[in-house]
Amino acid sequence: MMKKHILITLTFLFTVSSISCKKESKPEEKSISVTEEITPETEIDTINWYTDLCEMNSKFDVSKYSKKQLKDTHHLWFGTIGYINFDGYPVFNLDDKTEPIEVLEERYAEGKAELENLEVVDLPYWNNLKQLKLLELKSFYEHEKTAYFAYANPKNLVKTVYDVKAKVYVDALVSGDSLKMIAAWKKLNEEQKANNGSPEHVEKKFQSRLNSPQCLEYAKMDLFTFGWNNNTKKNCKGCEVLENRDPMYEEYKKLFISTTEECSEP
Repeated sequence: MMKKHILITLTFLFTVSSISCKKESKPEEKSISVTEEITPETEIDTINWYTDLCEMNSKFDVSKYSKKQLKDTHHLWFGTIGYINFDGYPVFNLDDKTEPIEVLEERYAEGKAELENLEVVDLPYWNNLKQLKLLELKSFYEHEKTAYFAYANPKNLVKTVYDVKAKVYVDALVSGDSLKMIAAWKKLNEEQKANNGSPEHVEKKFQSRLNSPQCLEYAKMDLFTFGWNNNTKKNCKGCEVLENRDPMYEEYKKLFISTTEECSEP
């Protein structure tokens, strides 16, 4: 009788444990925001959207925003819009294929048109964010255009704005003096070794290029890319707010009557 009682107890505990495990493996779904009251007159629609780890389902008042406006606003906040992929000069290898300036002009025009055509919700926060994105895109375009021409004629770098620690690299590039360029390149190499998890690999690569017949071209490429470009200050007043997307997330949630989320483990 005692054995039977123990067996029943163990069976019950195993069942409870199994149910508990099944619940834990299921993605968590919960309501995360309710921003306004729903009245009988409110016409409601739903929209799915996402963040890095979560999929959202939100209810919204169709008299306030359209689904297109909400999708375009999400794209403004969460998409990669506002950047230009352009290879106008070699970065890691002299043999890298570079693109003509016409490619930059074309991609800027396309990106600008895409941004301008976004139909974001008509609220000050999102209208301002759209203008900042346009300003960021323009500053990125102007920087890449400057870099394109400066690589061919480093004297153009004198007119650019950069961190003071890059002065030694810019001066060497502008001078065109081989000894100054090699000295600045060695200094840059030491800086890169100090900030790399495999300094031996960095040194080996540097020594290989230093002893190459193309050593001055390699020096120019590294001084330009890692000495100047990585230390430039782009002209985009107010764009620092674009670096923090958390406030955008909070503002976006405010557009909905309610939102539920289903998140995966990070």
